[in-house]
Amino acid sequence: MRISVVIPTYRPQKHTVECLESLKQQTLDADCFEVIVVLNGEREPYESYLREAMPQNGRLLYSPVASACTSRNIGIDQACGEYICFIDDDDKVSPSYLEELSQLARRDVIAASNCLSIYEDGHTEKNVYSQEYERHAKKGKMPFYRPKKIFSVPWMKLIHRDIIGDRRFDERFPSGQDAFLMFEISDRMEKVQFTSSDAIYYWRQRTGSLHRLNRMKGLSKYTRLAWAYTELFFAHPQKYNFWFYFTRLLASCHGLIKTFL
Repeated sequence: MRISVVIPTYRPQKHTVECLESLKQQTLDADCFEVIVVLNGEREPYESYLREAMPQNGRLLYSPVASACTSRNIGIDQACGEYICFIDDDDKVSPSYLEELSQLARRDVIAASNCLSIYEDGHTEKNVYSQEYERHAKKGKMPFYRPKKIFSVPWMKLIHRDIIGDRRFDERFPSGQDAFLMFEISDRMEKVQFTSSDAIYYWRQRTGSLHRLNRMKGLSKYTRLAWAYTELFFAHPQKYNFWFYFTRLLASCHGLIKTFL
């Protein structure tokens, strides 16, 4: 098994079905990847709903803990693939997504894709990740810390499981665990390379999404992240890239400022 796609889901609805349908339409042979969906929180009627939508190469797992963080960790633990691919349950991917990532990914190369924001009416727009893609896509292999913005999230990339190793999403962070895990495993990252623009991760934008924070949650998230980055970096300064650490601090400060604007 080459790729394990890990999808956490809570109270899945139509967008989760669209996500799974996009995986059924992949140009990569279905024998080359598995789809692990981890339902968390309430079990029914959602488990029955998901079983109808699951691809043939899919596995449906359950966790009573209503946490995307916990669900992703369960998915990693159960994955059979050499590479791990994270997708959020309300997002979807283009048909060539997994095939193009698979062609580039190596133990020392993280493969990354284009990304577009998708809205409820179906239209798409560029975002900070697509802008980062446009700046770096034609440069070939490069140090992972150059397109730094793409490492604030776990999706739109394919990561060798040796890079993740025994690290997991930190359940101390109800929000921000994505960015922290990407920093934590950066001591094992070397290069990154982008796919063609045809491989697209569609990032769903909708009112009430978890990434929209109120001020107190934003304050807690970004101050705790900044402290966690600093604590980890100075515990192992020889392992982590200082520039990448510094950009994580700047990103935390920027997020904090935006929270109060």
